[in-house]
Amino acid sequence: MYSFEWDKQTGGYRLATLTTKTIASEIRPVFAEELKLTGMDSRLSFDAKERAPLLWAKQNVYIYRNAEVAKLKKPQYGKPLDVEWLFEGKKKLLPVDVVAMVRRNHEAMAALVSDTLKRIKEMYDAYVKQCDAVYIGFSGGKDSVVLLDLCHKVLPQDVPVVFSDTDMELPDSYRIWDEVPKRYPERPFLKVRATQSAVHNWRIFGPPSQALRWCCSVHKSSPAILALKERIGKKSIRTMAFVGVRSEESLRRSEYDDIGEGIKSHSQVNAMPIIEWSAHEIWLYIFDNSLLVNDAYRKGLPRVGCLMCPMASDRQNELIRMSYPDSVKPFAEVVKAMIEREFSTTQDADVFVFEGGWYARKSGVSLRDVIPEPSVTRTRDRIVFEFSSKAEPQLREWLKAIEDISGAEIHVTNGALECAWVNGKVDKAIAKWLAYAVHKAVACVGCGVCEAECPTGALHFAQDKVQIDEGKCIHCMRCFSADDGCCRYYSKRYAGGRTMNISGINKYMTFGLRPEWISILVREGSAFRQTSALGTRMIPAAVTWFREAGLIADTTDISSTVLLTASEKLGGSDTLLWQLIWLRLANTSPLVKWYVCDTDLGIEMTLQRLDTQLTVRVASPSVRKGALQSLCQLIKNSPIGGGDGAWIETKAKGRSIESLKRRIHEVEPLVTLYGLYVVAEKAGRGTFTVRQLMEKPNAEGEGFSDVFVSPMVVFGLSPDAFKKHCLGLATQYPELVACSFTLGLDEVRVFPETKTRDDVLAAIMKGA
Repeated sequence: MYSFEWDKQTGGYRLATLTTKTIASEIRPVFAEELKLTGMDSRLSFDAKERAPLLWAKQNVYIYRNAEVAKLKKPQYGKPLDVEWLFEGKKKLLPVDVVAMVRRNHEAMAALVSDTLKRIKEMYDAYVKQCDAVYIGFSGGKDSVVLLDLCHKVLPQDVPVVFSDTDMELPDSYRIWDEVPKRYPERPFLKVRATQSAVHNWRIFGPPSQALRWCCSVHKSSPAILALKERIGKKSIRTMAFVGVRSEESLRRSEYDDIGEGIKSHSQVNAMPIIEWSAHEIWLYIFDNSLLVNDAYRKGLPRVGCLMCPMASDRQNELIRMSYPDSVKPFAEVVKAMIEREFSTTQDADVFVFEGGWYARKSGVSLRDVIPEPSVTRTRDRIVFEFSSKAEPQLREWLKAIEDISGAEIHVTNGALECAWVNGKVDKAIAKWLAYAVHKAVACVGCGVCEAECPTGALHFAQDKVQIDEGKCIHCMRCFSADDGCCRYYSKRYAGGRTMNISGINKYMTFGLRPEWISILVREGSAFRQTSALGTRMIPAAVTWFREAGLIADTTDISSTVLLTASEKLGGSDTLLWQLIWLRLANTSPLVKWYVCDTDLGIEMTLQRLDTQLTVRVASPSVRKGALQSLCQLIKNSPIGGGDGAWIETKAKGRSIESLKRRIHEVEPLVTLYGLYVVAEKAGRGTFTVRQLMEKPNAEGEGFSDVFVSPMVVFGLSPDAFKKHCLGLATQYPELVACSFTLGLDEVRVFPETKTRDDVLAAIMKGA
């Protein structure tokens, strides 16, 4: 809600003016324990027993009384933490005068707290009669501690506090849980957990990854809902959860409103009253109210979460390993045992585990123990799935969830499911549900996720076997809502050892498209192949890039396109030009399309992780290496990864790129329109819904080369930003685009029958 400025007098900060919420780097207090753990006490002198903050940190930069004093470099397993000092000699630290800092911010905080308490009451009053149970979520982190204290002041005493014990919590979080009920003795506190231990489920599901986050559903949200069902004696409930989510924490959360239905579970309303609070306001509230501080923060962790979380930063995971080695060890051993990889030494295995070589997996390809994909045979009028006959009883039960299929006959016998359509044509929607039912039958272990999702109580488990009451089932298919129908199947699925190779991913001969090549193409024209300005190996790679970027029409006859003419006016290094090129490449280059579709915005991906991820599609190590070199060269040597307008962040060691991170990138509306015409050309149609344009193609799916990638996916445009672009464009260029976002419609239409992307380029050049 507020910005802040450093206060040298107190060693803290003062809240400044009200500000618009943005994703920013949080600040956090730094305590004596962290300085000792990281070895920073070698240059910083302080009282080792001091409990107040000594200085502050913003990401990896340490700030003392408004001056940067040190930077903690990226950690490497097996090596001491590397600190870059920003002052000479030694520096004596005085603790932050917390009392004075709190006093100076009292007026601003009082207004913020008053507004938040009012909003909590409004949320409760609006939904309490619509829900069977209301609870306060608790994790042991700073946000949940503040949320609990605020809710306690407003909500009735019988609203319980629920701690979803994932069995992966930090030891210090369990200590907070033991202490916090003593602060609020009138309120009930419940600890809930999955039926199986986390280590057991890591073996059963495979280690979680950045794309396979089954752990959140299995160990966090589902146990809470199931426990509340049992507590109030109902099989079907609607819950309201007050949760300590803040938009500053992530790009995804920045899109949330402060109350949302079905975010984590279809049957739950999430109330997020502190979503607009910043970390500096959270800490002020903690200090002002003498709330509990998780010791994990004192050890330098910026966030309190799970052990060995694939979504955590390298620094976070390294500090967890240093602080809680005994707790981390069982999970590290599971990774070593589960991953299909031969390690030459113990050190090699530890580097792979603790530097996150397993974070990027998207299926069971890299696992020793997998779930084979059921065999599928399709004809015009029928579909046949073959699987282990042991799964037949469970398959018959799961089929009860699918509504009666008129005009089709289903038979399950001898390890096969056959469905034949009387009208002679397969219904693709029903075929999908049948496939999901097979996936569930071969993979289900009764984890409880489906049971928590069931809105009527029709589904329950007995001895890990599903039972569906057909009298209660309303065929809503929520129990099939996980990816591929079952989160365990999706995590361990394996296509029988076949690698779905991306054709042509290594055709660039390790070279990436460069701005100077475009300038040479403009100068040389059709004689480009005979140029002496490039090496002989570069020329065919450049021609391939030119064709895929839309700068030439064909590789055999190098003739200019409208985009190349535009580049002559804009200049080969113009950012807008490269935005247009990147949109084209995301739809035509197999390498760029794979990268855009197989990585997430805001997630740093090391080259090692990208290589591991690419293994699913490309078997040859040399092909993968060459492809990634081409990708890095493209990004490194162009505005894509360089300058203030870059939309891919690069980290390098010397001349070599070590990691890439895609960022949300604002583009001009006409760039968005150009992307829509690229998409229309690829899709062979001109009408799309916003939801269709938001969907990122599955890089492991069949027909990947044929699908389109929209500008929303390429640049991370939010639905609101995209709609704003479209509405403005439709007013200014009605001959190029039309849209409707009212009365239940959600449609964007371009006109590929009469217009092309070149017409959009003409509009761009007119304003250039």
